[in-house]
Amino acid sequence: MNQLKFSDDRKHASGQFSTLHFGLDIEIHAIDGNWDKGKPPVGTGKEPGRPAYDVFGAGRGGAVKLGAAWLKTIQNGPNTGKQFLTMSLDDPSFPSALNLSAFEGDAPGIYNLKWERPRQATQDAA
Repeated sequence: MNQLKFSDDRKHASGQFSTLHFGLDIEIHAIDGNWDKGKPPVGTGKEPGRPAYDVFGAGRGGAVKLGAAWLKTIQNGPNTGKQFLTMSLDDPSFPSALNLSAFEGDAPGIYNLKWERPRQATQDAA
């Protein structure tokens, strides 16, 4: 199942992301230097701010850093004010970077991972 489970202090999480042809065990760890008085940095829609977490995958020789995760706040709609994670993960073994978002589910500390295909730039018609 595509989920992350956070520790009670929200500084660590582990989980898995899977597709039809790909599976990845994920761990995230707080970047303590970016946290302020035990609270993670939170970006806005305009400014992503500093990453809150480093993201690691299970490699043959142990954990391999794949990217970072930013904590953001939903600005509009019925979920306004709720926080979520965005992350961009990459490794030479991937066909392309993975852009993932994680939204808290019904159970506290359980975040559902959602995959997003990179958007293609559109060209203005001449």
